[in-house]
Amino acid sequence: MATRLNSHLSDKQIELLKDKLLGEAERIKNNFQQKKQEYENTSLTGAKDEVDSANDSILLAADMRFSNRESLYFKKIMKTLSKMESDQYGMCDECGDPITFSRLIARPTSEMCILCKEESEREESQNFFERRSKSLGQVMSVSGS
Repeated sequence: MATRLNSHLSDKQIELLKDKLLGEAERIKNNFQQKKQEYENTSLTGAKDEVDSANDSILLAADMRFSNRESLYFKKIMKTLSKMESDQYGMCDECGDPITFSRLIARPTSEMCILCKEESEREESQNFFERRSKSLGQVMSVSGS
């Protein structure tokens, strides 16, 4: 029998975290279905005046931003569930130390232990010219290039 990398977590803890992630994934899927239905229903309504149309556009833009964030979170959940299957779950990607169960309960998609995450955020806040988007992981250039 192979040694589990995440042996600091019991089977019960892993199952609890997996259930939490699956619940979040289901919630996001349901929200997408609901939003899709709402969008289809509102697009069928009659003519609107300019103020109503502008208001609808603002609400739609906000919904799209939120949906984009949810989509990225859904992808992170799927990646985390995949890590659980390969027994890589619960280990810090930076230092290789175990991520505490209390951190994983608070944030089941954590990829770094709290010390490495704090250090990463400190470095990010001090590096003004090459900040990374937390959602997309892309470098944002301040110089405009």
